[in-house]
Amino acid sequence: MASPPIVKTMIHTRCHYCWCNSRIPLRNQVIVNHGYSDISDEIFDNLSREDGDFINFNINKVQIANGSACDKCKSRIINAKNLVEQNPDKEHLVGLLLFKNCLNTQWREACQWTDFFVTTSSRNEQRFNDDGPDAETYCYFKGNKACKLPATPNVTELFDLESWWPKKDSKYNKPPVYTNNSETFNVLHASDFHIQLDYKLGAEGNCTSVPCDYYKSFNSDVSGNDISFYPDSHYDENAKFSKGDYYDFPQYFGWSFNKAPATSFGAYLSDAPYLLVNNSIVEMKKLHQEKNFESIIFTGDSFSHNGELANPDELKFSEAAIFNSINHYLNGVQVFPALGNHDTMFRYAEVAPRIYVSNASYYWNEDYVTDLWVNNGWFDKKDADAIKTHYTGYSFTTKRGLKVIGLNSNFYYGDNLWSYGETTTKPDKFGIWKFLIDELVDSESHGQRVWILAHIPSNNYDVLPIQSHIFAAIVKRFSPYTIANLFFGHTHRTQYSVYYSTNDTSKIEDALTVSWVNPSVTPYTNFNPGFRYYEVENESFNIRNSFSYYFDLNGTFTNSGNEPTWKLEYSARESYDPKGTWPKDAPLNGTFWHSYVSKYLWNTTDTHFNQKFMNNKYRQSPLTPNCTTAKNALDNKCFNDNNCFLYFLSDDNINCQKG
Repeated sequence: MASPPIVKTMIHTRCHYCWCNSRIPLRNQVIVNHGYSDISDEIFDNLSREDGDFINFNINKVQIANGSACDKCKSRIINAKNLVEQNPDKEHLVGLLLFKNCLNTQWREACQWTDFFVTTSSRNEQRFNDDGPDAETYCYFKGNKACKLPATPNVTELFDLESWWPKKDSKYNKPPVYTNNSETFNVLHASDFHIQLDYKLGAEGNCTSVPCDYYKSFNSDVSGNDISFYPDSHYDENAKFSKGDYYDFPQYFGWSFNKAPATSFGAYLSDAPYLLVNNSIVEMKKLHQEKNFESIIFTGDSFSHNGELANPDELKFSEAAIFNSINHYLNGVQVFPALGNHDTMFRYAEVAPRIYVSNASYYWNEDYVTDLWVNNGWFDKKDADAIKTHYTGYSFTTKRGLKVIGLNSNFYYGDNLWSYGETTTKPDKFGIWKFLIDELVDSESHGQRVWILAHIPSNNYDVLPIQSHIFAAIVKRFSPYTIANLFFGHTHRTQYSVYYSTNDTSKIEDALTVSWVNPSVTPYTNFNPGFRYYEVENESFNIRNSFSYYFDLNGTFTNSGNEPTWKLEYSARESYDPKGTWPKDAPLNGTFWHSYVSKYLWNTTDTHFNQKFMNNKYRQSPLTPNCTTAKNALDNKCFNDNNCFLYFLSDDNINCQKG
């Protein structure tokens, strides 16, 4: 049989007109109006005609044209859900349809974690309460506050939380009685390195699209050897610093920056270059030689904020670089790590509940970092499967008898798309609350003290309120007898929050325990790099004092490439109780923070104290916000940053914010 004739047909492609063989199926292009070339274009260009027709036909039906922003957002979810139910074989196309809809109004990077495209397809939509708190919560967090944040239900009644644990005996309403509490030891806390692998010396450090220092935007007006252009600066395996030779970028490279060049140790609008990461860990090593840290808390975020350049290999390299550098320079010190919201792909916090997804490819990073932790000797190999099962969550008992519980906080994070849907019917679809409660019940029955650590503070504005309320209820139930302290990172600020037995933050007698939020190593945004360590009581495992360290990043811009000088910024006890009225043998518990800090922050006429707290939070950065307005009132930014974080429920934090 003769071959059919080749008929040349002129068809319009995205780039130009071309002649094609008619035996190639004619494709119906899906036009994405984002106005720039995008790596996802190829996906749409290669859809079959039938698939393209499905998207083009339904794209204008998925969202109502009129109505409030809230109605439009909810209609998009409801109609997408209906499309999946009516066309189960085209579920993947509904995900593409929503992605296309997002691309028409937003930047691609934002669309990666909006409307269930890359990370979850559209399977979550099937579990949505269409017109209730599920959709409203989603449209608040993921729809640019299209809907008002719905009121949080009483989780104790809704989920019968009292049935999750044994009834609390009256003896557990007070801390245990200790017999050997005078001895202390030291624990280091580091967080949020955010290594920026694409950091480029001499790049623009004051850019308009952060993070900076990888754009090629410069200014030729650069002079002299004052600016620290030392591209070969490094630390060797023995922690010895070598700054290398000066390199004259303007003369030899021909590049120029507009306002501020990226220098060796970083910039205020960039993440941490490799040199800064190693410098901070070397400084921790030096301090360890003096303070003899028994353990290190690392509350997550190894990867940078530059999601546009993210890929699995870069993420794995960043995680290995941080974990292995800590292990190398502080070899032999037990490390208690946690994963952050940036320690996932794609970009933000996507952790899928195993009850919905059995595909192991969803959990490759949890498996990878668990193996890193085991290989560094921080956990036994026999515990690896349990750590992976709990999404890198774990329980570890130290030689002193303290139980440390690490959690992957991404399951309650507002940017984890898997956390949406069934919010009022399945409060523990990840199984993390059961894991935590089981460990706490066991410790309570043995009179064992517990530390809980995770990346994201459970009261932060980006935490789903129902989950925040459940966490708070757990802390209330097991404090102050069992839970001694909680540790977080994520905000890049030096912060704290007190948990109370009621929702009234004004009653000192209700203070139960405190969470410690650690400063970041990364300067992003506008911080000096920092870390701290705790002086810990032996038997109670309460914090007797904390000591915060930092260096002036701006001091490295024109210092001939020399190492920065790290300094003790302050101790919490001396900074907030300068007269020494708090008993020397008493820990810095919730009562201390309530009496010596919260009380003064809530006095909003005391802008001086608010400024002091803000200065400590930013590690004395020259870019610390000014807390006093022109009318000598407390600035809203400081109020939002200082006061609203005092609430231990995320919706209270959100509702506290001033415009």
